[in-house]
Amino acid sequence: MGFYMFTMFITLVIGGSASLYVNHMLKKYSNVPTTTGLTGSQMARRMTLDKGIPQVGILPGGPNVDHFDPRTNSVTLGTEAYNVPSVTAIATAVHEVGHACQYAEGYTFMKLRSAMVPVVNLASNGWMIVFFIGLAMGASGMGTAMVKLGIIMFAAVLVFHLVTLPVEFDASRRGLAYLQQIGVNQTELQGAHGVLRACALTYVAAALTALLQLLYMLAISRDN
Repeated sequence: MGFYMFTMFITLVIGGSASLYVNHMLKKYSNVPTTTGLTGSQMARRMTLDKGIPQVGILPGGPNVDHFDPRTNSVTLGTEAYNVPSVTAIATAVHEVGHACQYAEGYTFMKLRSAMVPVVNLASNGWMIVFFIGLAMGASGMGTAMVKLGIIMFAAVLVFHLVTLPVEFDASRRGLAYLQQIGVNQTELQGAHGVLRACALTYVAAALTALLQLLYMLAISRDN
């Protein structure tokens, strides 16, 4: 129980701290206008043209809905970015187009991450049921097998989080390099770097949280 409480406390601290920091940085630079006057959607379109991927769609989304969808080869930018000429908006835009560039180039980690999605969806929805049913069954052969299966399923979720890290870091690297390439001033470049670094921490926090949870599962399965 002590290890469980410690694990839960640490995961809450990691997740809460990352969330607070991200919200702070997004809000801070959402109030800093771009000197070019380009909105997030305009910056995204400019980058797709310069990178030779004009077929990528640039779509409006709801609040905090920013992502690249390889199924439709489109970038969706939320209300905070699509029609807003702020540093947060352009940082978000070039990051998401960075994902579009990865997809167009067949970036290895993105391909691996996409291939893992069906397995991870199944594992993330079922690991807890399998694991705790196994614990309830005790040290019987079937119970032990189900506990091990639950651990393997959750380990797949952890691997997915780890594979996500280079995908996100590389997209930010591509986006920042593009902003530097087109001559965005140093102040805005530093602001965009701050925004993307903060967002990257959420993925690091998710991976650390998953690692702690896996260690907890291994510990209680051993005790059981």
